Amino acid sequence: MIYLFLDADDYLAHRRLSELKQALGDPELADLNVTELDGKHVDVSEVLYNASVMPFLSDRRLVIVRDFLNQLDKRLATIKSTDHPVYGEIIRLMDGLPQLPDTCDLVFIDRSVDKRRHLWKGFSRDTDKKRRKIPGIAELIKAGTIQLEALETPNARALPGWIQNYARSQEIRIDGRAVQMLADYVGTNLRQLTNELEKLAAYAAGRTITASDVQLLVSDASEALIWDLTDALSQRNGRKAMRSLYELRRNDANPFYLLSMIARQYRIMIKVKDAMSGASVNEYDIAKLVGEKPYPVKKAMQQCRQYQIDELESIMERLLNTDYAMKTGSEPNTEIDVLVAELTQRHKV
Repeated sequence: MIYLFLDADDYLAHRRLSELKQALGDPELADLNVTELDGKHVDVSEVLYNASVMPFLSDRRLVIVRDFLNQLDKRLATIKSTDHPVYGEIIRLMDGLPQLPDTCDLVFIDRSVDKRRHLWKGFSRDTDKKRRKIPGIAELIKAGTIQLEALETPNARALPGWIQNYARSQEIRIDGRAVQMLADYVGTNLRQLTNELEKLAAYAAGRTITASDVQLLVSDASEALIWDLTDALSQRNGRKAMRSLYELRRNDANPFYLLSMIARQYRIMIKVKDAMSGASVNEYDIAKLVGEKPYPVKKAMQQCRQYQIDELESIMERLLNTDYAMKTGSEPNTEIDVLVAELTQRHKV
């Protein structure tokens, strides 16, 4: 079978490849029947040759080709004539794929293929005074020669459903609030999500995973208490800020840790506020841009609207002064109390 993974999530592609490798049988012999090719350094002939080799002491063989179709597609971008040699490569590929033996699973893993170009939609070419129609990838998918698999990363709206389905497939019980917290805190990093679910399942030991479990064990969730504090600070709500500070101290957060985490949240706010001046206002896009996870970015997007950029910079300077005072003899908890009280007052940083 020939498979095409377009714009596949790394974790989902890895899991699907693992399934195909397991289907080869004995793991020791399977390794002898798996070939991986870098699409940047192979041509059509090499791909077809490797996919035509008979399996060694096995019924099946697996050939994985990464970024090959994408590279071929890019070469078409600057070529107008179908007489160019690159079109000859496409013809060899389209002619060769349907002829591959059933003993090989050939997997193309590509970021994208432009569906407006000839590799995808096909083209016509004059050969021996005849007009020949060359099929594209789309036609081979329609004919069943190529199987296109949807392995895209789920979007934010679909992510809770994905978590629930994955947990069910692994016989892990988890309640709705815990699912939503995982989606919010971890975001679309599926590899981390599955690791967190396994950790939570081990801790729950057969019972249903709850939101409290997530808050206790998932590092991104534990930071939520800090965001509760910075929420209160951005709202200039002194009572709420002191209540959040009390909750953090009840969880044994020492003052130096508190100060470092508060500083981190304000640094994120500065990065996010700067990024929000661009075109994107989606937390997932901004998270990629600033190198942070979606949950803290979402919180920062809400909070930084309450500040001017010069206020945020002044707060960072005030945090630096507090750090110096705490390290040179001032009572740390008192310094944190004074800091929190000051940060709830607008323009007094």
